[in-house]
Amino acid sequence: MGTGYKQWHEALSAEFFGAGHALQSTVLYIDDEAERELAESCGIDTGLAQAVADELNWTDPERPLLSRIQRRCEIWARGGTMGPPPSLPVLALSVLAATRMASSDGMLKTNFYGRWIQLFGEQRSTFRANKLEHAFQDVAVMWEELDNWLEETGGLYGASTVSTDEFYWKIGFPISQALVRGSDRHALTRFFAATRLRPHNLDDLSSRELLRRLRLWTAGRDRRLSPRLMEELAGAVGVEDTLIADLIKRLAHDWDGTLHEPERERRRRGVGLRLMVSDRGRRLEWLAEVCEGISETRVTVAGGRMFLLRKDYGEVYEGLESLRPSCQQLDHGLRLEGEHLVLEWGPQEVVLLRMHPHLGEWVSTEYFEPGEEHWILAADPTVGAVRSMVSALVGRTVREAPAPVPGWKLFKGVRALNGLAFARTLDAGGEHAHVLEPQVRQHAVLSGGLRIAPEFRIGGAVAGHFLRGGAPDLLLPASASPDGRVEIVLDGHRERLRADPRVPFPLCVIPLDEGEHRVGTDHSSQVFTLHDGLHEGLPPGSGTLGYACQGTTQPELSNAENLEAAIRGAEVPGGIRLPRSVLVRSQVLEAVLIDPEGGVRQVRQQTVPAWMASRLPQDACGPGLEVDVPDGYVWLVYRTPARWSVRTLAVASDIPAPTPEADDFAWAYAVLRAAGRCRTAAWLEYVAAAEAIAGRRKAR
Repeated sequence: MGTGYKQWHEALSAEFFGAGHALQSTVLYIDDEAERELAESCGIDTGLAQAVADELNWTDPERPLLSRIQRRCEIWARGGTMGPPPSLPVLALSVLAATRMASSDGMLKTNFYGRWIQLFGEQRSTFRANKLEHAFQDVAVMWEELDNWLEETGGLYGASTVSTDEFYWKIGFPISQALVRGSDRHALTRFFAATRLRPHNLDDLSSRELLRRLRLWTAGRDRRLSPRLMEELAGAVGVEDTLIADLIKRLAHDWDGTLHEPERERRRRGVGLRLMVSDRGRRLEWLAEVCEGISETRVTVAGGRMFLLRKDYGEVYEGLESLRPSCQQLDHGLRLEGEHLVLEWGPQEVVLLRMHPHLGEWVSTEYFEPGEEHWILAADPTVGAVRSMVSALVGRTVREAPAPVPGWKLFKGVRALNGLAFARTLDAGGEHAHVLEPQVRQHAVLSGGLRIAPEFRIGGAVAGHFLRGGAPDLLLPASASPDGRVEIVLDGHRERLRADPRVPFPLCVIPLDEGEHRVGTDHSSQVFTLHDGLHEGLPPGSGTLGYACQGTTQPELSNAENLEAAIRGAEVPGGIRLPRSVLVRSQVLEAVLIDPEGGVRQVRQQTVPAWMASRLPQDACGPGLEVDVPDGYVWLVYRTPARWSVRTLAVASDIPAPTPEADDFAWAYAVLRAAGRCRTAAWLEYVAAAEAIAGRRKAR
């Protein structure tokens, strides 16, 4: 091995496969600039191409052109494969050739071999040029050898990103490394975090879905990748099994949830911020989902303002309540940084929201779910286009309302119930059609339906129990066949469906008997059950009173003991009333109930009963305050670790005007603690009364 070749092997080994690359995605990216910087930092006088050329066998026609390097690779393999393979400079040179692929010097941008030959200073169509081109078969084998070595060492030297496809089999290896620069790696980890990808792609998002999300993400300001990668991304639209699709999915599987920040000693986790529209559309808040292993941390916004984040109910952080979204943040983005965590929101003109399963509020989401209700938050310049787009869905009337932030509008009740209209709307496209795009699935999934109950057996693997006639919809996976059909298996019967995979197929149109059913594809299926209803016996001696049903229910209570169809129950005396209850899903430090007449009642957070604590995991009982409200009290004022808040306990029109005594100072101070937390007319009356009482005391 010549001196120059040996120096380059050592430099490339340290740069791309050193100790700092363990368990991280490794991309062997070498362009002209990277070659020059690496040579200067390592004191290498010989160029990479010259170092490789010195090792080529031009004299013995019976032996391969790369025979010397192949021989060293054989010795390396027999010796236990310690360190990177000796072929590293050859592989790096092939990547350098891939980075030079462009339409210039009389070559097309697809001409890899022309650039490969040019690196060695040879002329095309000569004997030596043909030898170099034919020798690339051996280079492809060396790439496979590097890929296998990285896999076998279990990530000790990094995780492989070496990829190729059937069309570009040999040259696809170096091209896969030339697509992703160092700046791209940083941007892609930000993308994975912003799109809320789980580490190592635990949800197994398909490569098509990852590319769909990446195209949307790169459409934003300051979120572009390198020109070469952007060009490949644009060319992958509607194409199956592209090189970039395979590479992005491999990077997603290798991603450990941290940001690529080589300049920092400690690797930080990244999470995409969400927008939450709460209080029936009257309030806008930032929402951050909990990072595994980080239950409490601090983050800072530009300007130095710090926020303490703590894990709260629903696997989200509390602590951002005082950071209200502004027009500036929505237009230009928001980034909060800490020692362990980075939260980021990229600017968007149109934001899709769906009901959060735990919080019961509308939260921004990555994709549209056909059949479910959504809200859309749109900036004023986009309102006309969004209005036309949602009107084309031919569903229920969409309601428009002012958004909680000036310059934006809310569209409520956006739902795709008509499959043909939904498909036409997507096919028509438009600047904001991406917000209606559903997830690109690779597995069949059930959704909707008239669910009686979820699966109640641990490990039962049943999607749920549904009322017969109200079977769930089947969300089809994307089709890979030329005719666009998907083969579906329902209880052993096969059918090739031409349905658009973006639109759910309604299983309720198929007559299905009561009992268990399995539906899906050969690769993925789900089990669900259908029932005619829940039949439960009544305890002896109960249910003798009820309302007879003969098409409609009779208004008079009667003896229902001998009736076949009746709504059974018992007459409840008018004097019996169920207590009013209010629930605050947060850690409450102190709280009081307030009535109109100057009364204040202290309430305390209830402890978890011993019988419950002994049967449930410690983290199953999240922080919360549950209060039974006696008659007469109309406001709850409470303090969390972040702020004071007030909640109304009655309809605004039913809240009496305040009539406290002049010396009800405790009542006044309780009201004033949360004076600015509510802007309703009823509350402002109470604040004015409290300020009058507090003013009298100061005057004394």
